[in-house]
Amino acid sequence: MLLRTLMRSSAATYVVPFLVVFVLVALGNDLTAWTTDHYWPSATANSTYAQPFIFTTCAALGAWEGARLTRGRVFKQASARSALGITAPILAPVVAGGVIAALVALFLSVGSADLGLGMPDVRVLGVELLLLIANTLVGHCIGRRWPAVISVPVVLVGAFICNAYPVAWSVLWVRHLVGAGLRNCCAVDQIMDPRALWSAAAFAVSLALACAVLINYRTSRQAVIVALALVMAGAGTAASAAYGLNADPVIARPTAGLICRGQGGVDVCLWPEVRDADMIRSETGKVIKALATAGVPTPAGFTMAASPAPGEAKLGVLPNAQAQDIPVGVVSGMMPSPPACASTGPYPAGAARAPVAAWLLLTAGSSAETVTQQTGPMAAAVAQKVRQLPQATQLTWYQVNTRAMTTCTTKPQLVPVGGTP
Repeated sequence: MLLRTLMRSSAATYVVPFLVVFVLVALGNDLTAWTTDHYWPSATANSTYAQPFIFTTCAALGAWEGARLTRGRVFKQASARSALGITAPILAPVVAGGVIAALVALFLSVGSADLGLGMPDVRVLGVELLLLIANTLVGHCIGRRWPAVISVPVVLVGAFICNAYPVAWSVLWVRHLVGAGLRNCCAVDQIMDPRALWSAAAFAVSLALACAVLINYRTSRQAVIVALALVMAGAGTAASAAYGLNADPVIARPTAGLICRGQGGVDVCLWPEVRDADMIRSETGKVIKALATAGVPTPAGFTMAASPAPGEAKLGVLPNAQAQDIPVGVVSGMMPSPPACASTGPYPAGAARAPVAAWLLLTAGSSAETVTQQTGPMAAAVAQKVRQLPQATQLTWYQVNTRAMTTCTTKPQLVPVGGTP
């Protein structure tokens, strides 16, 4: 079949433009709101937000094409090509249209992330393509069995439920079978968990192979048994890979990519995506110097890694951080992590976290307005009054409360001994 004839006769030629407009208009805000600036994996993953709508459309188009072939009794005629050989070019425009819509979603996400030179996460794009093909083939198989007036609406509803609704279910691993969790990656210190990719890929491949068997060998008993076996094996493999994954299928980014340089006697390790690394290092050095001058012990280094090494603290800043963000990033890394018991029982020292953070921010040189925005007016007021006390009293107050934060039994001392904040 000539390409122009194929394109003219395919329903995808007329439907895909509307799908592209839908992605641009209806999904544009969602595709651009949650990307991590300057980070390719985040932009790639966030573009998969459009998956349920693209996959549903392609599945319905596949059902239409399947019903059209059945209505034309194509497979009941003698043919020099196999059923798969006939089906593949018919579904090619559908898959191509889905790829175009997915690329439009990717371009929207990439444009919002202000990315430099680089390339998308090809693993995510590869899994997305497998899922797209699987949805199209499943829809086609249903269309082969039922007329379009039945199969297309059934596939539209069923495909959307299967692709969009698992993210609302409490059984987390189910969403990863259809790639619905991919959109939740990634912060700059994270990468996609390979198990989420393997899970979606295994399930998609099993569905595609099962449909290929049914298309080529129709509905003979042996073909149905083989198809069911493929789906069960793929679903089992996918479920075992996805079991235990959180809603956000991410792992810590390898620290080999960090760029570490000394600043004021302290190592500051930043990711390459940070645009103004010199400014961040300089401001970090100023904050550390201010804290050290006040007698506050500071760690040997600050890092943007997800899990700091012993002796380091987390520098909680984004790749596009401004100078006023640095004190907050430094202080957040110096705050003690709540103990495990805090999530299961009383944690009295939790009341001291905001005032201590406010005091550190004020000591680091942040403005009163910034401190109030970050910690709240009550915590800022307590910290302001503590700052009026002698330095030794302030340090004692800080040390007592930070020690209390590491346990679930010690009460904080919001009022310093000898002070009246």
